[in-house]
Amino acid sequence: MLILSIDTSTHICSVALAENGKNIAWQENTEGQLHASIITKQIELLLKITGHTLNKLSAIAISKGPGSYTGLRIGTSAAKGLCYALDIPMIGIPTLQALAIGGIEYAQDISENILYIPMLDAMRMEVYTAVYTNKLHAVLPPEAMIIASDSLKQ
Repeated sequence: MLILSIDTSTHICSVALAENGKNIAWQENTEGQLHASIITKQIELLLKITGHTLNKLSAIAISKGPGSYTGLRIGTSAAKGLCYALDIPMIGIPTLQALAIGGIEYAQDISENILYIPMLDAMRMEVYTAVYTNKLHAVLPPEAMIIASDSLKQ
């Protein structure tokens, strides 16, 4: 199974290719505000580097937010166009949940009684955040929050 992943939820525009659950290559651009002009070029380069073609894709996974509204629209549009043309499924991955999974995988040897609090800058003194257990149970569902000294006290 070959899955193309697209994340445009932040200022970083990234694409990755996973084969049978293992990440084999990725491309990212950290310059910001270029998502619309580079995403198809990143996908093309990724496929060229790995020797794969679009026709080999089994599905496309996208970050579905929260995050930059414009960025999410660009990533979703690119994925939807490819999925429609290739007749393959599109898989939406919650952005904060994906960040929590990364934390859980990183901290495998740490106590099970910890919470994971992924955050994305939402601008205007806000963040998008959620609170998850190590089993991905949402203690606090994703929301926009103005961070103060006692925001996550509970």
